[in-house]
Amino acid sequence: MRYLYARILALVILTLALAAAGAVFMQKALYTSSLSTRPFNLGLSETVEKLEPAHIQNHSQRLVASATYEGLVYYDESRQSVQPRLARSWKYSPDGKTITIQLRKDVKFSNGKKLTAQDVKASFEYNIVNSQDWNNTCLYLPIAGSKEKINGKAMEITGIQVLDNHSLRITLIQPHAAFIASLSNPIFWVMDLESGLTPPAGTGPYMLKEKSSASLQFLRNDHYYRGRPHLSALNVTIYSDDDTAFKAYKEGKLDLLDNIPPAEMANIRQSKDYKGLLIEKPVLEIYCLGFNMHRDPYVHSYLLRRALNYAIDREHIIKQLSGDGYLPAKGPVPAGLEALNEDIPGYRYDANKARQLLAEAGYLDGKGLPILTLTYNDDSGHAIVAGEVARQLAEFGIRVQTQQQGWDYYKKQINSRALSFFRLSWAADYPNADNYLYSLFHSSQIGMTNFCGYQNPQVDKILNNSRQQYENQQARLQLLRRAEAMIIDDAPCLWLFQKKAQKLVSKDVRNLKLDCMEMIDWYQVELLKPTVEKVSEEKSV
Repeated sequence: MRYLYARILALVILTLALAAAGAVFMQKALYTSSLSTRPFNLGLSETVEKLEPAHIQNHSQRLVASATYEGLVYYDESRQSVQPRLARSWKYSPDGKTITIQLRKDVKFSNGKKLTAQDVKASFEYNIVNSQDWNNTCLYLPIAGSKEKINGKAMEITGIQVLDNHSLRITLIQPHAAFIASLSNPIFWVMDLESGLTPPAGTGPYMLKEKSSASLQFLRNDHYYRGRPHLSALNVTIYSDDDTAFKAYKEGKLDLLDNIPPAEMANIRQSKDYKGLLIEKPVLEIYCLGFNMHRDPYVHSYLLRRALNYAIDREHIIKQLSGDGYLPAKGPVPAGLEALNEDIPGYRYDANKARQLLAEAGYLDGKGLPILTLTYNDDSGHAIVAGEVARQLAEFGIRVQTQQQGWDYYKKQINSRALSFFRLSWAADYPNADNYLYSLFHSSQIGMTNFCGYQNPQVDKILNNSRQQYENQQARLQLLRRAEAMIIDDAPCLWLFQKKAQKLVSKDVRNLKLDCMEMIDWYQVELLKPTVEKVSEEKSV
């Protein structure tokens, strides 16, 4: 052993001597396990006007607000199930109409006040009347007494009862197995409305210190119940556009670039500078074209609707939308949800099948079919999609004229079902297939979120039954898959894509994981501290 040690020591001395004679020393950043104390820098190109849960209307608001607000539950993608957050547990009654929720007893708001069940009830009642988005407000409608509260006919939501400081009961109008998943939506996030702060204090890992139209700064919440957050601060900068934000990232000013300019993706994939820094994730957002099921030629022609689905080459359209930020969609349920039926073939480009169905529908080579008007809201990407759909359908003799409208007017037209063939996208309100199938295709949702006006009594019955399976997850999933198969067969939409989120992080970032809702658990995120050390680089002398 001594001999071996002596040999190693001699080699070390020789190596050092050679280094002194024939090498120059350079500085190199090596990462250690120690955490950086500098702020984490996030770059956005979408405005964040307000953080209050009731006012959240876009992805950027949701992403940033999640640093300071939380809900009773969250979606654990690894388990593909809803898990407790502020709640400790919940239990459905035998009839499935009431849910008793037990809260954690160790939760405090960022101002040090302990969370109580009364705070949860107060937050829900504040959010329902102050919501800026009717689609979010609708999530309260399953609760008894919610309509009366919305309409100003009641002072409280009677279906929410505080049992004691750490438990409450929610009474539903009818059984709803997916309701507990909906509690993850920001419209159900909890605040301390007595804090006197604007925005109110939350329970999240960070708390707002400063806010302007161009930036926000969050500091660590030392009262956080899951443990001490790793970041000292979170700084958010709002840029005028994606290109300006990308420039800031390249200059080393950002730890997370939330939205990459599509034109840069080819270079990012090829350049070694971005190796290991690109995050890609399919998220729960479907892009499709809706058929008005109360208007000709779509209302009576099931074969035509199917033919149009087979006539579109989705992969080709994705290539036209530089940046490859989409995946082909074969039906209404996106990848990433437990109810997705991988065995359903859905719709893929099949020119022969499209021509066969057109002929069976009585429109061989498009003859006899009136000009179709495809309407979309003003956006360069939507214009590309609409133009490409029109071009591809022309190959089958189908004439399509495209029509662009301003967003506000377009929303009114969609909600009043004034359009026959229109662009539609749906980002999940909560991570459950129920949100895609029931919300978009149950006949009770016509006039709200069933934009196509689709009606199928069999689908309604199956979806109603699925909501009653609050104790049998497998039975619920099987019912949802049956409903999905029937909806795909009926083809009330021309399904095109599923969104793929693409983001860049800095080399310092660790444990930043993007989930299928395009959200981040800010508590887990770390910044490693680079340590400058001298390392040798051999050169001839």
